[in-house]
Parts: sequence; C-alpha cells; structure tokens
Amino acid sequence: MRYIYEARYSTRTSLTEQGFAILGLAVGVALLFASQISSTSLTRSVAALNSQLVGNAQVQMKARDYKGVPEQLLSAVRSVAGVASALPMLERQVNLIGPGGENSVDLIGVQPDGSSGMSLLRGFSATQLASVRAIVLPAPLATEVGVRAFGHVRLQVGAQLVGVPVAATLSEESIGGLVHSPVALTSLSYAQQLTQAPSRLTRIFVRYEPRRARVVLHTLASLARAWNVNLEPSTYESRLFAVAVAPQSSSEQLFSGISAFVGLMFAFNAMLIAVPARRKLIQDMLPHGAAPTIVVLLIEAAVLGVVASMLGLVLGDALSVAVFHSTPGYLTFAFPIGNPRIITWQAVALAVAVGMGAAVVGVLWPARNVIWGSRERDRWRPRGRRTWSAVRLVVGVLCVAVTSFELPSNTDAAVIGNIALGLALLCWLPFLFDAALAAVARLSHVLNDLGMVVAVSELETPQTRVRYLAIAATAALAVFGTSEFAGIQANLTRGLDASIRGMDSGANLWVVPSGAYSLQATVPFQPGDTRRIASLPGVRQLSVYRGSFLDWGTRRLWVIAPAPSIQHPVPASQLLGGELRAATSRVRSGAWAVLSKSLARERHLQVGEPFELPSPRPTVFRLAGVISNLGWPPGTIIMNSAEYARAWGSGAPSAYEIQTTPGIKPAAERLVLEHALAGEGLSVQTAAEREQLHYAAAAQGLSRLTQIRILILLAAILAVGGAMGALIWSRREQIATMKCHGPEERELWRALLCESGVILAAGCSLGAVFSLYAQVLGSHSLASVTGFPILFDIEGIAAITSFALVIVITLAVLAIPGYLVVRVRPSTVSPAY
Repeated sequence: MRYIYEARYSTRTSLTEQGFAILGLAVGVALLFASQISSTSLTRSVAALNSQLVGNAQVQMKARDYKGVPEQLLSAVRSVAGVASALPMLERQVNLIGPGGENSVDLIGVQPDGSSGMSLLRGFSATQLASVRAIVLPAPLATEVGVRAFGHVRLQVGAQLVGVPVAATLSEESIGGLVHSPVALTSLSYAQQLTQAPSRLTRIFVRYEPRRARVVLHTLASLARAWNVNLEPSTYESRLFAVAVAPQSSSEQLFSGISAFVGLMFAFNAMLIAVPARRKLIQDMLPHGAAPTIVVLLIEAAVLGVVASMLGLVLGDALSVAVFHSTPGYLTFAFPIGNPRIITWQAVALAVAVGMGAAVVGVLWPARNVIWGSRERDRWRPRGRRTWSAVRLVVGVLCVAVTSFELPSNTDAAVIGNIALGLALLCWLPFLFDAALAAVARLSHVLNDLGMVVAVSELETPQTRVRYLAIAATAALAVFGTSEFAGIQANLTRGLDASIRGMDSGANLWVVPSGAYSLQATVPFQPGDTRRIASLPGVRQLSVYRGSFLDWGTRRLWVIAPAPSIQHPVPASQLLGGELRAATSRVRSGAWAVLSKSLARERHLQVGEPFELPSPRPTVFRLAGVISNLGWPPGTIIMNSAEYARAWGSGAPSAYEIQTTPGIKPAAERLVLEHALAGEGLSVQTAAEREQLHYAAAAQGLSRLTQIRILILLAAILAVGGAMGALIWSRREQIATMKCHGPEERELWRALLCESGVILAAGCSLGAVFSLYAQVLGSHSLASVTGFPILFDIEGIAAITSFALVIVITLAVLAIPGYLVVRVRPSTVSPAY
C-alpha cells in the first residue's frame, strides 16, 4: 500500500490537484475562523471588563441614572449580616481630549479592599489608589490621544472641561484584555471630584457568605426598593451587552454558517478534480480488500485536513485583523467596548472540525461509485434517474411552498426559510443546467461553431457531470448569498435613513456637549443661560431636550425626551402600532410614552395600557404607540421632556433644540451661536450635520453586512475559479490528444471558456432568482429579531450586479489557465476519467 501511495504522489499532476484541495479547505477554515473571532471578541471583551470590575462579588446595587446614590447606601449594605465585602464605584461617560485626539471613555473610580478580589488595578495597593489624584489609561488609548505617563489631558464631563494628569499607561501585562477597552481609571474620591458628585456612587459590588445567601438577598432587595436602585447579578453588564450586540452576533453566526458551507463546497469541488487519480488508486487497492482501501483514503483525508486547517487558522487570524477589526461605534455610546481580538479554543476547535470534516467528505464521497460500483450503476439506470429527477422536483416545490406559507404567519421562521430556499435551489439546479446545455447545443448547430461543439461534448460527459453541477451550485450560492445581503443592507439603510431624519428634523439647530459621545444626546450637562441664547438674533424658539440610557430588565434602553412644543415628537415613518395623531397628542400632554415594538411585546403591552417605568423615581405611564427601535437594538422610549424631568428628578438638559427665524439659514445662525457659546464646552450642529453623524455611526453597524457580502463573494469566486481552474488544468492530456485531430488553439480556448460560461450562467441565474425571495426573508428576519427600522423592497439591481460580478470575474480568472492549457504539445495518449 505504501508503494502505491508513494507512486501516486510522485507525479506533479497529483501534487497540483492536492494543492487545490488544500487551498480550498484552507479558505473555508479561514473564513469560519475569522468570523468566529469577530463574533466572540466583542462579548468577551465586555465580559472581561466586567470580570475585572466584579472580582468575587455575586451581586451589585446599581443606580438608575448618572447622578448615582448617596454613599450612605454603602454603609447600609456593609451593615447587613452576612455581607463579606462591598466595593463602591463611580462611573461616568466622559470625553478624553489629548494632544493628539479625543475619544469617548468610561471614567471609573474605585476603592477596592483586600477582600474584593478585584483585579482591575492589581499593580496598585489600596492605599496608593485611595490617595491618587490622577487617571490611569490603557496604553493603546493613551497612544490614540497622544499622551504619555506623567502627561496631561482634559476630561469633558458634560459641558465642563477639567485638566487632569496621567499617572501611568498600562500594558496588557498589567490589565490583561482590558488594555483594548476605552476606560480611564482613578480613585473613587478623585472621580467624585472630577464629576462634581461628592459622596455619590453609581454601583456597589457585594460579596456575601453563601450559607447566608437567602437572608442577605432578601435584605438587599429591601434596601434596593427603599433607595430606588437595581439589585442585579454581578454579571449584569455582560447580559445587557449581549442583548445590545445580538443583531451583530446573529448576522455573524449566519455568516459563520455560510462560511462553513462555502468552505465545504470549495474543498469538495477542489477534490472532485482528483477523482480520476483517486479512482485509479482505489482500483489498485481493491485487490487487497475494501478495508485497507478506506484506511488509505482516510489517511489522505487526515493529511489534507491537518495541513489545510493549520494554513486556514493562520489565514483566518490575518483576515480577522484585516477585515473584522472595527468596533460598531453605535454601541460605544452605552458600553465601554474597544477593539480587542479574543481567540477561544472553541473557535479553533470548530474551524478545525469543519476543515477535517470537509476533507473526509471530499475524499470519500467521490470514491463511492468505485467502492460500491455495481450498486451505484444499478441505481443510475435510466429508470432510476427519472425517479431521482422527480424526487428533486417535488422536494424543491415543497421547500418553496413551506417557505411561502410559513413566512406570512411567522417571520421568525425566515432563517429556516433561507435554508429551505437553498435546498430548493440545489434540487432544481440540474434541470436548469440541462436546459442551458440543450440551448447551447442547438445554438452550436446553428452557428456551426467548433468551440461550442467541443464544449457541449465535454459538458455532456457523464463522468464530469457531478463536478460541473457542484461548481454551478457554488456559483448559485455565491449569487444567492451576496445578493441577499445586498438587499438586506439596502432595506436596512433606507429604514435607518428615515429614522434618522425623523429624529433630527425636530429642530434646525442642536446645541450639545462637544465630543462624539453626545451624538445620541444622553449626557446631561449643567443648564446655561437659556434666556440669553433664546434672545440671540435669528433664534425663533429654544426647547430643552432630555435623554439618557435606562436599564430595564435585560435591556439598556435609549430614552428620548423632546420638548412638548416640538412639531413631530414621534417619527411618523417609525410608528408600527397606534395612530400617529393620537400618539403625538398623548406624548405632548404627558403621562404617555411610546415604546419600541420588542419592548412592548416583551412586557405584553397594548396601546392604552399602563406600565411602571423603573426610572430613578418610578413613574406610571400609558402606552401611546409602538415604534421601531430607531436603530438602537435593546429598544427605545419616547416621552416629553417635562415627564422625563419628573421621572428622573432632574431638570438638566441633554441638548437644546433651536428653531431659527424664517429666512435665516441654519448654517449662518450656527456661527452666531458658536460665538455666543465659546468656551462653554458646547457645540452647535445643524440638522443636516447631525444626520450625517448619525449616518456615520449607523454605517459602522452596517459595515459588517458589507464585509460579509464582500467576503462571501470573494470566497465563492475563489471556490468557483479554483475548482474550474483545477479542472481545466487537469485536462491538459485531453487537450493534447484533441490537438492531434486539428482544432486550433483559439477554438479550444473558446471551448473552455464556453464550458465555464454555461456552468456559471446556469448556476448564477438560478441563484439570482432565488436571492430575490431571500432578500424579503432576510429583511423580515432582521426586523423581527432586532426591531430595526427596515423598509421592505426587492433589490433587483443587487441580484443583477452579483450575477455579473461572479460571471465576469470568474471568467477573467479562468482565461489565464485556459490559455496556458491549450498551448500544450499534441499527444496521442488518451486520458482516463
């Protein structure tokens, strides 16, 4: 057996074929591994931050707004029998401004004790940390803003700027994975000083004795009710982030599945090229028995799988850096997330398992006809082929029928519908392939073109039919996937555009704290002299806007509270339940609020029903209407600013909305306001400028869909081009024999391109047609799962573009190996399939 195996790999052709197989497997493993790194890094980075903050605490007492709670609560918690330690903390979102730039960061003030188990600043003693009057920054963040240890930066807290020294910059050795998080660390007392929140806390982490858990939790729950704070598990922040990042995780999980499938098809197609050589190997091995033959094939699969998996892991790691490197900016407004790369053993194991599985399938599947030759030949008699064709036709019809009947009643089944559509596509592809082949055959007779005749003859060869169908299926799935993602992205973009215009069109000008963190207007600031601003020339009306984030259950909600005088407090294009005029009137009148659909459904609320909002001062509202989540995945609440001030117990504004005098251009009035507000830490934005900032933030969330679509397209083109290129290259002996009968090189080259064109056209056209349905399915699925504002439409241009890209690029790639193959020397040696 060893001699047979060595003899096989002594030829350059066999090594070339196996090289294509390894490349195919490696690309599939790389795509899967890169997407796994991306999908796990975000959630794991927040979990790492939470873990280093939490230490060994089991629960936390969390304030409901940025003002926090008095430190007296800490004394009350520590006095509870059974509480082993209580770690106080103050957090505030601030803008960090350095010599080289600025960034939105989470200012964290802590006061650990020896029993807290907190590893956030394990290089500092409790005494050192208590006395420090400076901040500590992760090294990458310090580099980004252009500051070094013992340098100085400015912190913008609300609208106020404060100069602070930087005591140290910490490397990964000091704080582990936290080095990638946008945080500024300091002592509790200094954080209270910087934020002008003396004797205030936002969180208290509690560790209690397990044997007294029941009594401790009951007492802590009573304290939480008395002080209007939330009692939550210590890992609560991770749970909140998991809900917020769910849409991105869902899309990347889908991409992981598509990557695995594309990789499997790539590897399968690449190894189909080696069927003739593998058939010869099996025929040589069968006299020794079926078991040794299978053992040899499994050894070959193991070698291919191991080599390709190692190469794929290296490529996938590079791909995760080059492509999946950006953090969705819209999440940084509510969570301290950076841009880490966290590689887990589960991601490595999954990628390697898929690579090894694809190798085994690719090696054994093409050899089944030889190992069980007689049964397979009986199966493919004419009657058997007709029966199998009928089965494929019926299965395809059933898949489309199930999808069509299920979608209107259950949009959550759209993912299953996509799988059903893919199965229907594969079932019907042979019929379209045969129809395309028949059309080309008739056309070749009409045109009397030798190249087309040669192409038809090759495509009709039974030994190569499976290989051609597999390549056509890969092309079909390429167009199917890329067109679907393009359509979903277009629908989501239109929906977000409408949502953004609805939110920002309430005023001509917005006055907000400077810095990127004010985009969603959730950071309150000390009110200024509104009378002076309102009296400026060109200002017709000044309204106070309020807003913040609020934790309710497992959701960090975006609270929007425009002034009652705003013309359209409820975006008309985003209303999904209730009547617009009634909802607008109710929100203006007070005691009514609008909730996003996912939140209303989770709370089982209907329009008109009351609910208690867990605000700093719990307040009962009635549901005025149901809207989309306005692009914020956890959900949104809209109320008027007066009701917000009552429920939050604070009149601090988050922004000023200004209507200009008719005839005054907002851009010109902005200059007047900027001059009047100079030095106050406030910036002025026109509605159009604010829309562009929102578009930029939304584009970061949409960038994942763009990356997914491009990678699917590239992977599929590599799969199709690699498989077709290997197939063309393996036909050199056949082309050499044909040249002895007189065909010219250009005719043979045209025949190869014609073959490729028929295969690609059959697959891509069917993929384009099915992708139109998939766009609707995917858009409904995204709207149902995420609550995003989506406008449903069919993007025919996306399908046509994907169709053209796959065909044109693949044919261009195949032109080179085809040209090289037809230049081989004539030979009288006939190839064997």
